[in-house]
Amino acid sequence: MQTIFPLNDVLNYLPDGIIMVDERGVILFANNAFSDMVGYEGTILVGLNMLTLLADVDVFSECITKVMNEGKSLDADTDFLHRDGSIVQAIKSVRMIRQNDTVHFFVNVRNLTDVNRLNKELRISKELIEQQANELSVVLNSKNQEVEEVLGSIDEVIWYIDNETLSLRYVNTAVETIFGFSKEAFLSDATLWQQQIHPEDRALVQMFFETLMPGQSQAIRFRILTQSGETRWLNSRIHNHPKLHLFIGITSDITGSKAQSEEIAFLAYHDPLTHLPNRAKLKLQLESRFEHAPNSPFALMFLDLDNFKNINDTMGHKVGDKILIEVSRRIRETVGKYDFFARFGGDEFVILLQDADTTSIDLTANRLIQAFKEPCRLNESDFFLSASIGIVLYPDDALNGEDLIKHADTAMYEAKNKGKNRFAYYHTSMQRALHNFLHIESLIREGLSEDLFELYFQPLIDSKTLRMEGYEALLRLPHPQEGFIPPDVFIPIAETNGDIHLISKKVLSQACDFIDTVRTLRDEPFFVAINVSAKQLHQPKFAQELLEYLAQRSIPASFLKVEVTESAVMENIAVVSRQLLELKAGGIRISLDDFGTGYSSFAYLAQLPIDTLKIDKSFILALFTEHSNRHIVESISNLAHALGMNVTAEGVEEVQHYDFLIENQIDTLQGYHLCRPLPMDQIIQKLHDKDPYFTPAPSLGYTI
Repeated sequence: MQTIFPLNDVLNYLPDGIIMVDERGVILFANNAFSDMVGYEGTILVGLNMLTLLADVDVFSECITKVMNEGKSLDADTDFLHRDGSIVQAIKSVRMIRQNDTVHFFVNVRNLTDVNRLNKELRISKELIEQQANELSVVLNSKNQEVEEVLGSIDEVIWYIDNETLSLRYVNTAVETIFGFSKEAFLSDATLWQQQIHPEDRALVQMFFETLMPGQSQAIRFRILTQSGETRWLNSRIHNHPKLHLFIGITSDITGSKAQSEEIAFLAYHDPLTHLPNRAKLKLQLESRFEHAPNSPFALMFLDLDNFKNINDTMGHKVGDKILIEVSRRIRETVGKYDFFARFGGDEFVILLQDADTTSIDLTANRLIQAFKEPCRLNESDFFLSASIGIVLYPDDALNGEDLIKHADTAMYEAKNKGKNRFAYYHTSMQRALHNFLHIESLIREGLSEDLFELYFQPLIDSKTLRMEGYEALLRLPHPQEGFIPPDVFIPIAETNGDIHLISKKVLSQACDFIDTVRTLRDEPFFVAINVSAKQLHQPKFAQELLEYLAQRSIPASFLKVEVTESAVMENIAVVSRQLLELKAGGIRISLDDFGTGYSSFAYLAQLPIDTLKIDKSFILALFTEHSNRHIVESISNLAHALGMNVTAEGVEEVQHYDFLIENQIDTLQGYHLCRPLPMDQIIQKLHDKDPYFTPAPSLGYTI
């Protein structure tokens, strides 16, 4: 087939730069696109050495050497110098053309600095084409083979069709890579290209050609079917040439970039791990509801996994991620078909319920709670999950998305504070409670960072000998501005947010410091009792790490006593029992604190390695009031002794308490009547002075 005459016009209309150079790099021809790219007119470029336009002159020699050796095109990133001194980033394709003894190089240069120029070249006026036509004709000398090789070195499909019949008149070899058909197949069947347009896009393409006026240039994106049946996306930039009566086009395969763009668009509004809508999508969803259905009530749930941080910290983020994917699946299977749900961040999820009826809301909330009853099994291990849910109603509780989420988050914290694994509706009173929680939490964090936590020590007195047998370590938080923060205020919050683990390390360290100091001052045996929370007992290696720490400090285990509450024991008696047995085996004595306020079951006491029962001070303080509990104190003492345990009474504040407890054979006494809790330096001073500070003293009238 003979190539149609307007090839020089085609090259000048291409958006890519085209130049022909000889072996020395002298430019024999440059099209308009290249001239614009480097800022020189074509008449100046012809005869100019290409090396003067390169930011790195070595690029030319390396490229020419490789092309001459391999005889094929070479794509490489190349920086050209603009006339104004700026760098033009480009990618070039070089082809060697050998004619007799003459070697020319055709270079296709694509400007990467400003891809928007690609459409501009198709709108260049007829006059510019004709002005450069003579120069191009000299270079090409009507040698079709040379032109074919130039066009064949371009990756995009170059083509032109009759602007009346739409019959294909010319196409370069790049069409084979995209469509899978040979170039000859297209040229022998002038309508094959139309047949390969995706059926759903044919009307679009037809209308495009019908509305593209002479002299206009426009771009269109459409789908085609390859020979193998694969769907690909193409982008064509097309010019309707008024004189040649041709549609001249350059077509690129954008399937990969389009898929990447779609993925970027998806990730903008979806979580990459769970593929759930993200916080940005949630915001759009809420704004849409406020705009289109402002009077339609709905409910918003804020779901947070309980203790998920522990799983991440102990098992690693890979396991944590798998659990989050499973959680997303369970939420998807639980909520209604028309309900919206998103991953808000971390282990937090937000659910928008279409139905604002509280009965339906309660049903969904309970179903979500139940959805986590089944353990999540990963790597042959079971992970037991639970969730706390805060619920807020629109428009009753808030009128905008920010307040709805804030109030739902507040309600969720209320659910956690009430024991987790439950849901709670928002109420205005929660806001103050949350404010107080966050305030105390900030004081705890400050106390940890500034080392404000301090142990006070209260003597424990043997009732028979009135000799001191040990001390209970009592934690204090003296804040420089807020004053003393009561333990019953900051301890529950520290247990809720996990800071109790950091606090416990400081307690153990200070208690051991105290033991070391007292051991240097007295030869008699003694112990220090530290309080241990349920959170600590649920740490798998708590007992092991505690015993290892004592060994590191060279402190015999007999100098330490661990106090646990009834509620901490009964929260998970199997786990706690294993921890306490390991501590007992290591030589640490165990005391059950606040006995009588919880389960008060002697059935489980026999199963636990308890050395001492501590009668809660509420029973002691009421001994001589209208609602006396003397019989309870007597019963506890008798039964504890029957089980081989010692009994300690705390809250001994009056001489009447003291006398009654001595009479009823309570083994150990603790309270303000004997000695108030003292900081370490005062205890040490009294030991130096041999001051018997633990003998009975007048009542101080208040409790620890």
